[in-house]
Amino acid sequence: MTMTTKYTNQEAIDFFHDIFNPTGDALIDTKAYDLMGQYLTQIEQVLDQQSMTQKDLANKIGTSASYISQFFNFNKLINFKTLAKIELALDINFELKQPITDSVRNENNIIPVTEKFSISNEEFPVSNEEFPVSNVELYAA
Repeated sequence: MTMTTKYTNQEAIDFFHDIFNPTGDALIDTKAYDLMGQYLTQIEQVLDQQSMTQKDLANKIGTSASYISQFFNFNKLINFKTLAKIELALDINFELKQPITDSVRNENNIIPVTEKFSISNEEFPVSNEEFPVSNVELYAA
């Protein structure tokens, strides 16, 4: 059985390239949602620790549960005023982390691997080899 498509190989490659390598507004959106995800992860952890729901949080900051759920469903970007209210309501201090890959890339966009890692409690030494951080190898002709 053969599969047919109205797209050429190059169109399919370009489509996936754009998904995995956003630029312009798509890159800005990706970064914004990544930042929001860092905040939401911390909020979710504190809600669990304090046995609170999103609805409880909404009541505490004077908004609706549906407004809060829009953030957790990634339908709406959270704003700094709402983050400040949440920080005060939960008595926390948000912490943003720089992605580890951004801090260790060299001039060739390669991340040197020098640490040991473990799988199933077994340690495997990793040589000082460098592995490219790129999706180019994923493309098929």
